[in-house]
Amino acid sequence: MPRLRKREWIIALIAVLFTLTIGIPTGMALADPAPGDASNSQCNDILGTGTPEFMYCSWMAKTPKDALDVVRFWARNDGEKLKEAVPYPGPVLFCKDKTNKGPGMQDCADKDQVLCKYDQAAGKYVCKDTSGNITNPPDKACLGGEFDCSGGSGASAAPSASSGRATASALPTTNTTSQDQTTLNQAEPSATPQDASQAPLVETSTAPNGTQEVAATPTAGGTDPQPTASSAPEPSASTAPEPSAAPSASKQALAAPNDTTGKAAAAAVKLGMRVWIESELAPAWTAGKDQFDAAVASMAAQASRPGVVGVKFAQDLGYWGFKSATDVRKFVKDSSSALRAAMPPGRQLAVDVVVPEMGCGVSEPCQAGLRAKYPLITRANVEKYVLTGDVDHVNVSSGLFASEYAAYKITPDKALRNQWIAVRARGWDTRVHIGAREVGLAHSGANKLTAAQAEAAAKLRVDLPLQAGVQTVMLWTHRQSWDGATWRILDQGLATNTVWKALQARKGLGRLSVTFDASDPEKSTTQDLSKLAEVFDEVYIHSQ
Repeated sequence: MPRLRKREWIIALIAVLFTLTIGIPTGMALADPAPGDASNSQCNDILGTGTPEFMYCSWMAKTPKDALDVVRFWARNDGEKLKEAVPYPGPVLFCKDKTNKGPGMQDCADKDQVLCKYDQAAGKYVCKDTSGNITNPPDKACLGGEFDCSGGSGASAAPSASSGRATASALPTTNTTSQDQTTLNQAEPSATPQDASQAPLVETSTAPNGTQEVAATPTAGGTDPQPTASSAPEPSASTAPEPSAAPSASKQALAAPNDTTGKAAAAAVKLGMRVWIESELAPAWTAGKDQFDAAVASMAAQASRPGVVGVKFAQDLGYWGFKSATDVRKFVKDSSSALRAAMPPGRQLAVDVVVPEMGCGVSEPCQAGLRAKYPLITRANVEKYVLTGDVDHVNVSSGLFASEYAAYKITPDKALRNQWIAVRARGWDTRVHIGAREVGLAHSGANKLTAAQAEAAAKLRVDLPLQAGVQTVMLWTHRQSWDGATWRILDQGLATNTVWKALQARKGLGRLSVTFDASDPEKSTTQDLSKLAEVFDEVYIHSQ
């Protein structure tokens, strides 16, 4: 491989430093890193050594200090090591099962998964199985000479054209220090018993002695709690509409409405914010073709405004309102086809999902229990819904099942790490844009967190997903009336509080978004959005 020229290594260093702006919250002191801990105890504790996720975890910098140590290593002596370096390839994940047809690593058994890491000394990729034993990649990977095919048990089945292959960025270090558990454990929410007939509780992140209230998951822009799978209305296969492809002429005829939602979108665009239009299409899809077509036309018209990124058409997809995985899959396909046909070119499609078992880590009883309780939102089913090309952006909700994890002695911070490492390790980010949907920073009444508690909550709810590779963190909510109370991130009258100040310190990341209901502003649409723009670069505007 050619050596990097001076200009190239300078650009490379800038890129690494830019990565740090995501991993290091603004205003955080950059102290000298602590000595490295080669034990990877956090990865062992959370994931277990026999999983493919463990291999990714062990190669990821756990803290901003780890990342800073990497940069200092390469920048030492005027970048001497970086000037002499060659490009550092990231790891490659293979499935050796030639019958595997799922996207990414979907349906690939652990015994067939092979993770290959570039070995600088050997000048080739060296591959290991999920137990850490050196093995060979699929036969076809051996043809180009880039992989060491001398180890393992010999020849293996060649991958099919659809075999999963996902890559992830890797920093040039194999042993990184464990995340400071003390900081994140401050923000651990209290576990509350949960009745199986009710929607899962959202445990608000607080430090010890915090008294922030706990909310159940709200519906987007609505006033009622989200129903569980046992109580929600179910769609009938006979009423599901066929997707209607609107002619191209209708695209040209679209005019952005000047209603409340449209005015809010125009104001947000003027403020330089990225804008999504959000609504829930499932009820219209269930009601039949006429109502579905009308709902699609309305969303497409809202999305026609210049500056609108796209539309989000489902919240916590599959968690409520559906009878079977087949129904959910058909809903996504129908909605995608109809919206793509009706919207102007270039607009994106988003959904929110929740995958309870991903917080379980290596706890098989936890995985089995949550799969049985929530069969439509198992990892395998959700991957079939959203990794098929029908959507472009997936927000993964977190913090909704803290009480259930507690029954298996899994703390909220571990559950969050489990979730985000699993998402990254399974290559979701190679298929769609991944965001986090976080509900744990909103409160009813006045904010009760001290500055230290608010900072701890922001580290758990914002910094942790970003450090795990999530591109954006969407926070619920600017203002929403639900369950007899009004929930906010700011205090009443757009007053700032400790949570707001913690978020302001992260403005420079450019990765924060918020949900906004234009029909119920705190003061006025313009005043509210102007305030939100102090922290957020992106807004999801609820369409009535």
